Amino acid sequence: KIQTLQKRLIEKTEEAVEKDTLLQEKEKLYVELKNILARQPGPEVAEQLSIYQQNLKEKTRQMKAMAAELNMHQAQVSEYRYEIERLSRELQDSKRKFFEQKRKDQIQKEIVRDAQRIDPSVAHQQKFHLTQPKVAGGGFNLTQTGKQLAT
Repeated sequence: KIQTLQKRLIEKTEEAVEKDTLLQEKEKLYVELKNILARQPGPEVAEQLSIYQQNLKEKTRQMKAMAAELNMHQAQVSEYRYEIERLSRELQDSKRKFFEQKRKDQIQKEIVRDAQRIDPSVAHQQKFHLTQPKVAGGGFNLTQTGKQLAT
């Protein structure tokens, strides 16, 4: 009877050791899983990630709007440059015409001065022509204003 009890005691002790070993393995697994979960991001990290995504979308939208605005301003700058070039050419053309006319007037004055030196009666004719109104072929006064013509 003692031997059977000893056998049962040994069996129960072996079972207890096995269960204790199994329990230690389960505890070890539990601690490992707990550490893994501790390293996993929590709900606040997910919320922060969502905020970052919203900010990124907003910044992307702003960047696209700014790029479109930049393109518009670049087009406007091109138009202004073209306008400046056109006005510069126009100014150069006007200057050229002005100086050509000035040169013609100067040459005309030199011719008149030379003619006055040669023949004093030409000076009297020139003064007469300058003081008299200019008329066109039919006797129309060329110095009348548009208002006088309308009445």
